[in-house]
Parts: sequence; C-alpha cells; structure tokens
Amino acid sequence: MGKVRDIVDILSEKYQINEWWDKYSAFQTLVSIILSQKTYWKNVRAATKRFGEQFGSIKDVAGASTNEIEEAIKPAGLHHARASRILNIARELVERYDGKLEQIVDLPYEAAKKKLTSLKGVGPKTADVFLMTVKGEQVLPVDVHISRIMGRLGIADESDDYESLRAKLEAEIPPNERTKAHLVLIEFGRQMCRSQNPKCEECPVKKYCGGENR
Repeated sequence: MGKVRDIVDILSEKYQINEWWDKYSAFQTLVSIILSQKTYWKNVRAATKRFGEQFGSIKDVAGASTNEIEEAIKPAGLHHARASRILNIARELVERYDGKLEQIVDLPYEAAKKKLTSLKGVGPKTADVFLMTVKGEQVLPVDVHISRIMGRLGIADESDDYESLRAKLEAEIPPNERTKAHLVLIEFGRQMCRSQNPKCEECPVKKYCGGENR
C-alpha cells in the first residue's frame, strides 16, 4: 500500500464519518457546500436549516432578494458574498434548466461537472463534493483541510493544482472508499492537523509527517 492509503486506514480507525447530506435536497446540499468553506459545521447546519425553511425550491431562491437570502444564511457568516453567489446560481439554474437540478445530476460525471463549473460561483471542488454527495460519484474532493494535510505530509507540492492533487489521492484510494476517505481526512484536519496550533504530539500519523508548513 502507498503512503496515502496507509494514512487513511489509520485515520479511519480514529474518526467517525458524518454523511450530513442525507436530509437535504440537492440544492440545499449545494448551498451547504458553499456555506461550509471556512465555517464551523454547527453554523453551516443552522444556516442550511433556516435556508430550507424559507425557500422551498430553486425558483423560490431565484425570485428572492439578496437580503432575504442573507438573512436565511446569516448563521454561517460571510453572508453578503455568499448570498450573491447563491442567488446567481439559482437564477442560472432557472434560466438554463428551468430550476431542475436533476438535468445536471443525471448526466455522466464529466458532463455533469462541466455544467456545474460553468455556473458562476461553482468551482471544481464544490462540483466534486456535490456529485459525491448527491449522486454517489466515486471521487475524492480536495478541500482546504485535505490540501493542508497533504502539504505537511509531503504528498502535495507547489506544482499541484486541485485536479493533480485529487488524482494523486484517487490513485491510492479505491473508488468505493473515497467518500469515507474524504470525510475522515476533513475530520482529521478540523480536530488535529489544524491550520493553527496543530496537535502534532497527539497525531496518529506523525511518523509519516516531515512537519513542513506547520
């Protein structure tokens, strides 16, 4: 086994995974992914709950004002920029797909990702997390936590962009284990291999770490 697989196997024994998307619609899931960036998860849950209570469909969101969306997602923070982003995505989905997100979800992975990333405000990581959660695509999205972890472990280097680092991880993690690996690595990044003050002495994979960028 390779280094990444060894690390994921060790961490899988330490951290529980949370398939948080089960109770959300596809669009609510997309909103949650947008809200989760640089935000505590409990605040994302609160904001997504309020958003779902206020808006019943993508068309409802597209017809709302920015202020209404801001009020709904306020618990997650950064609500001014995020509200504009969510409103733009909803309006594009209504204009191009009559508000039917399944027209994208039902496409093969590459085609679906291309259409998602053509929406202003949806990048490749957001698209991959969305397709992993909503459709069960066997991808391993790389978020800020995973990128930081891989940098410290010497697996990622400065030449890696999102897609090249994702390919490195997917080369070692079997398709049916990638969702779990994604979630486990995020929990490790949140709880132990933190951006500030990482808990290096307690780390279960410190033997693999050169300590770079700590």
